[in-house]
Parts: sequence; structure tokens; C-alpha cells
Amino acid sequence: MRTEVSFIPNAEFSGLKPTQIVDSSDLASEVAENDGGRVPQFTPGLPAHLARMCATPLLTHEEERELFRWMNYFKFRANALRSRLDRNPEKLDEAEACIAKGERLRNYLLQANIRLVLSIARKFADARNSFDDLLSQGIASLMHAVEKFDFDRGYRFSTYATCAVRRDLYRLVMSRKKDLQRYTTGSAEQLDSTADEREPLDPNAEAEWKMLSSAVGEMIGQLDDREQFIVRKRYGLEGSVKKVSYSSLGRELGISKERVRQLANRAMEKLRESAVDRRLDALLA
Repeated sequence: MRTEVSFIPNAEFSGLKPTQIVDSSDLASEVAENDGGRVPQFTPGLPAHLARMCATPLLTHEEERELFRWMNYFKFRANALRSRLDRNPEKLDEAEACIAKGERLRNYLLQANIRLVLSIARKFADARNSFDDLLSQGIASLMHAVEKFDFDRGYRFSTYATCAVRRDLYRLVMSRKKDLQRYTTGSAEQLDSTADEREPLDPNAEAEWKMLSSAVGEMIGQLDDREQFIVRKRYGLEGSVKKVSYSSLGRELGISKERVRQLANRAMEKLRESAVDRRLDALLA
């Protein structure tokens, strides 16, 4: 009674008569029976568990609309019954049945659109972002999109879901990129300072630290002269513990503060890409 059931409202819901209400089991079964001529074609070599996820064929616009319509109606009906349970407790079974019917339709909609998430996740996957992580986030985004889609606006759910999944995966990728940037920025400075403060390293740890320190030096050596100067000065790689400002670096180089910032960003992007190529994250694990 305290938990409100969320749904997308529609003006026609309150006017539906009991004789017009379909059984969700019949509706989903009818859609499935009509899928015989629309068996999906899978990408060769697709793993079995992914192929099973894509086993439900795509829906037509009319099928999609009907499934969303009745899913939201059953949730609307369950919420209406829930609000009256204090006066009519015998309606509890009907309310729970409506929730179960709505969930069955929701699950069918998810199954019919899972290949959309697979195709989008493949485009975002790279060395920094695993396909499995992106697929998991994409499915969560798809679930949220199913709950928020208004079927009465006339456009296809795939259009709405594509925007939602791409947006969330883009945010995930950019968030990880920022985390990597924070990790790589000042990493050499942290290595130098912590090496003096911590207790003596064991032989294996010391060898790894020397390998990492050497790799960082090689990475910086691949930058051009101005980029090397800015990185070494800006991040204290020449013995200074004080961070040199962009304005000071600009005066030394005879260029503007904004140009120094641009060069610094370009240098850090090169270092981040090199760090991934060299798998430095494995050394720091």
C-alpha cells in the first residue's frame, strides 16, 4: 500500500471496460506465434549466450505499441487497486496479478530489443572499455527506457532506446576516461614522492617500480620539446614540489597561457594513450 506503481499515463486507461482488457499471456503468445517469418539473423561466431539473448525477433510498430499500451495499463490498474486496498483488501490478488502481467510484457519488450544494445555496445568497446561492462550498462539503460517510453507519441521505441543507450554508454566511457586522466596526471610525481616515504621495497616490487619509472620516462621522451618542458615543469618532474602555473610557463616559452594549456592537454592525451598501449595499469595493480 505504501509503494506506488510507476507507469506512463494515458487518457484511454480510465475508460477501458473489463471486456476490453486483454490477457497479457495471450497477447505475448500471439506476438510470439506471429514471429515465424521474422527469425533473426545472427552474426557468425556470436557466442551462444549472446545468441540466446537475441532469440526474440524484432517487433512491428503495431505489436510494439500494443505491448507498451497493455504493459502500462496493467501497471495503471495495479496502482489504482493498491490505493484502495485499505477499503477493499480482497483486491490484493487482482493487484498482484496485474503487476505480474505488466512485468511479463515488460520482459518481452526487453528481449525483443536486446540486439539493439549489443550493436551499440560493440561500437563503444575498446581496450579501456570491455564489451561485457558496456553490455551490462546498456541493458540497464534499456530497462529504464522501457519504463519511461510513452507509446502514444507515435515514434518507434528503437529510436528512443538508441538515444538513451548511446547517451549512457557515452557517459560511462567519458567517466572512465576522466578517471584514467586523473590516474596518469601526476603519476610520475607520485612515484617519486612515495618512493622516498614508504619502507624499503622488496626485490620484486622494486623491479616493477624501476620498470614503471623507466616506462614513464620513455613516454615523456616521445613528446616534442615544448610538451616535455611543460609536463616536467607542470608536474614537478625536475625536483620541484611546487606546481608551476600556466601563466609562468607561458612567460618562459613566450606564448599565451591558453596556448600552454592546449599544449599540456595534448601532451597528457598522448601520455594516456601510451599508458594504455604499454599496459601500465597491470604494473600498478
